[in-house]
Formats: sequence, structure tokens, C-alpha cells
Amino acid sequence: MVDPAKEPGNWTEHTHSDGRRYYYNKVTKQSSWDKPECLKNADEKMNTTSWKEYKTADGRDYYYNPITKQSVWEMPAELKRLRGLAKEDESDDEKDKKPKKQEEPDWKTPEDRRNAFRQLLEDKGIKSNMKWEDALKLIQEDRRFGALAAAGERKQAFAEYITQSKKREKEEEREKRKKAKDDFIDALTAWKDLKLTTRYKDAAEHFYNEEWFKLLEEDERVEVFDDFMDENEKKAKEDRRKKRKEYVEKIKEIYTKEEKITVLSRWRDVQDALRDNEYFKWLSKLEALTSWEEWVLDTEKAELKDKTKAKYRAERKNRDAFRELLRQHGKEGKITSSTFWGDYAEEHDVVKDSRYVALIAQPGSTPHDLFDDYLEELADKFSQDKTKLKKLAKSKGLTITQSSTWEWFKTELKDEAVFKDIPEDQCKTHFESLVSKAKEVEEDADKVAKKNRKKFVELLQKSREITAKTSYEKAAKLLGSSPAWEAMEDATRRQCFDIFVDQLKIQSGGKEEEEEKEEEDATAKKKEKKKEGKATKKRKQEEDEDKEKEKEPPKKAKKKKDDEEEEGATKKKARKKG
Repeated sequence: MVDPAKEPGNWTEHTHSDGRRYYYNKVTKQSSWDKPECLKNADEKMNTTSWKEYKTADGRDYYYNPITKQSVWEMPAELKRLRGLAKEDESDDEKDKKPKKQEEPDWKTPEDRRNAFRQLLEDKGIKSNMKWEDALKLIQEDRRFGALAAAGERKQAFAEYITQSKKREKEEEREKRKKAKDDFIDALTAWKDLKLTTRYKDAAEHFYNEEWFKLLEEDERVEVFDDFMDENEKKAKEDRRKKRKEYVEKIKEIYTKEEKITVLSRWRDVQDALRDNEYFKWLSKLEALTSWEEWVLDTEKAELKDKTKAKYRAERKNRDAFRELLRQHGKEGKITSSTFWGDYAEEHDVVKDSRYVALIAQPGSTPHDLFDDYLEELADKFSQDKTKLKKLAKSKGLTITQSSTWEWFKTELKDEAVFKDIPEDQCKTHFESLVSKAKEVEEDADKVAKKNRKKFVELLQKSREITAKTSYEKAAKLLGSSPAWEAMEDATRRQCFDIFVDQLKIQSGGKEEEEEKEEEDATAKKKEKKKEGKATKKRKQEEDEDKEKEKEPPKKAKKKKDDEEEEGATKKKARKKG
């Protein structure tokens, strides 16, 4: 019986996720990293060394010695001798060592030599999965093979070329797959039988013979198909939404144009009337019913809006008509800014006017409200006319005071256009108002001047330096910085100062007279006291004399009596003089 492990047909070669190759026997169910003997070629069977050959994930060959645990990129010498490559390498080295008969002018720098060697590899069609030994057979006869002198340089340049080729091939592969995805999407877009319910299985059966379909993996094709169907579904929904909006608007226009259809029509009758309409049939039942309900609601709103506008327009016309009546009566002088509504309505029978009756029967502003508005208009116009007249008087250089007269004012402005546009009675009223204002201004100015004079006099009274002999110039130096001093004009200030000084002089003169009088009174009192002293002394003398007379004879008493009478008469005279 044949051993299953020795049968080449039982073994299959696989690649691990890390890029290493392994072998699986489907009969024995065994896996092996080492290549089975039955699968080895003649060179591999000759390998009696401990070195094993492997491939990296990017396809590069390397050699591993399980005994020494050593890994190398370059084929070990033992293997070279077994495979007869040692002599070839030696011969290459000997050839490199032989002197060249002529210089290569194209290879001036090391970079030029490397480029020449890389170009050789490209020209010979060296593929990324080709081994150095295989490539050597194709390139060693070319003169550019000697661009790199050492074998190590050639192998290094070959390894770099292989790496770059693999990167380029991967990039090209990526671009091919990307283009294949784009082609898949374009094919799905152009597929007429594509529906929202189409499955991937249907697409695969339809496109399995396409080249771009074969370039993609199964999971990539499924992903592209699912993404496309998602976007297609979104686009279909958006297109239907836009189309539904367009058809709904067209159906609403048909509702409006159809004479048989009104807001009071039944939905059943509307369906019967539009049963054959292409837009109506395209819409679903719910969409059609919704469009009908929206149209009814919009139509009712529009009708209500039109009725409201018509009503508002009629009410506005009634208000305008009554305003015109008020303006007419205002021109005729029946209404002034001081007119009361009750007096106006009763005096001119306004309540019987048709314009009043029409206005009173509607909501909103009443006739009384419009009358008040008109009075406000009169007040505004009155104020504006007053301002115009005031500016006109100012531009003409007229100064209005409380003594100005209407005849003078009228004469000065009677030829001016502004004056002519304002009724004469109003002009006169405005003039009187201006005169009254001027009077108030003058009175206020008088009050201020009087107040300033009072403060100035109080300043002079409080100042001790100001006497009856103080001059105005000296007072200005003493009190010139005071607000009360500066508040008055110079002429008025000087006049008040002079009056104040005169009062001081008068007061000082009265005091001197009082002092003189007091001195005279004191002198008179002193004289009286002296007289009284003399009289007292004399009385004592007389009393003494009387006592002596009692002792003397009677004749002497009579003589004494005469002397006393004479002395009494003298005293009386003196009293009269005093």
C-alpha cells in the first residue's frame, strides 16, 4: 500500500496570514511548514545541509538554519555548492576583477550606474516574483550588467527593484480595483431592469462575465452593491418627493379650474371627476386626499381674506368720507382747536349726516375719535404755522417785545408768501402768543436782574471793607471774584454801588447829629445839677438866716422877705431860659 504522505497529489500548498508557506495533506489531515520530499525538485533534494528556504510576505526568499537559529537573505555557501552556483559567482567576481578594455562614458556617477542597472531590469521584463537566480539568466549577457561592479551591489539593486515593483503592482492593482468598483456602479446605474427590490444575487447573475466583476472579491462586490442600492433608494425617495410636490400643485390647479369642483363638493364626486387624470392617478389615495383637503383649506382662507379686504376697504372709505366732512367744516370755520365735540355735533346736526350714520354702524374708530384726531391735526398745523411765522419774523430782523403792536407786525410781513398762506385771524393769534412770550421773557429777565441786585447788595452789606468812603474801583478789587459781583452788568453794578455808598453816608451823618445832641443833653444835665446844688445850699443858708431872724427885730424880717421875693423872681427867669 502506498504511503499517503509520499503521494504528491495529496499535498496542497497554502500561504499563512504572515506570508509564510505551509503544506496540507488532505488524506492524513496533517500540516507542515517544511516542504514534503515528494514535492521537492532536484535542487531541493540535493540539499543535505541544515538550511531551509522560505518566502516572506512580500515574496522575498530567505534561509533559516533551525540548528543555529540563524536567518539570512543570501543563499548560504553550502547550498550554492550543492546547486553549482558557487562557481558562477566566483566566475562573476573574476570577470569583475578583469580590467576593462575601455571606459563606459555613460556611467559617470554611482547614481548613473544604479539607474543603468535598474533600466536593464525593466527592459528584460523582470517580474516582482522572480528570484535572483532566474533573473540572472536574463540579464548577465547585457553590457549594463557590469554597471555595478560587485555582486552584492547588483543583488541589493535587484532587491530594491523588486520591492518597488511590488509597490507599483499593488498601486496598479488598487487602481484597477477602484476602477472596477466605478465600472460596477456605472453598470448598475445604466441597468434598466434595476428596481428597489433587486438583490445582489440578481446583479451577480447579470454581470458575472464582466472583467471588472472578476477583478473584485465577493465581499467587495456585495459592499459596492449595498452602498449603491442605499443611495439609489434615497435618490428615488427624493425624486418621488419632488415629483409628488409638482403633481400635487398641478392637481390643485385643476381643482381651481374645474367648474364642477367647489369647497362644498364631496370627495367621492371629486374622485369621479378626475379618475382619468394622469396626475391624479399617479398619486396614492392618501396623497390625493391630502391634496384635496389642503386645497379646500387654502381656498376657504383665500375667500375669507378677500371678504375681509372688501369689508376693510368699505370701512376705510366711510372713515375717509367723515374725515373729509370734518376738514370741510374746518375750512368753513365751524371747527377750531377749542371746539367741543358735543357742541359741534349739536350745532351742525352732524348726527343726521349720512357719513356719520355709515361710520357709526361699523366697528373701529367712532366719529368722536375722528373728531379728536382732527383737533390734533389742527393743533399740529397751528404749531407748525407758529414756527413758520416765528422764523419769518426772525429772518426779517423783527424783534417782538411786549410793547409791539399787531398793525406794525402785519405791515412788516404782509407781502411775504408764508404770511399770506396763514389765515389772518391765526396770524394775529400767533402774534399775540409771541408778544405774551416776549412779556414772560422780559418779566423773567426783570426777576433775574432783581435777584442779582439783591444778592449784590447783600454782598456789600456783608463785606466789612466797604464803607462810605470806599471807591468803586477799590470795591471791584475786593469783591470782583464773587459770583454776585460778576452776575450784574457794569453799569447796573456801578449804579447800585453808588446808591449803597450814599446810604452809608446818610447813615453816618445822622449818627454825628445824635452824638452832638447827646453831648448837649449831658451838658444841660450837668448845669441843672449845679443849679440844684446851689439852690440847696441857698435854702440851707436861708433856713439859717430864718433862724437868725427870729432873733432879730421885725424890720429886719421885712427886709429879708423882700430879698427872698427878688431871688425867687430871678430863679424863674433862669428856668425859662433853660
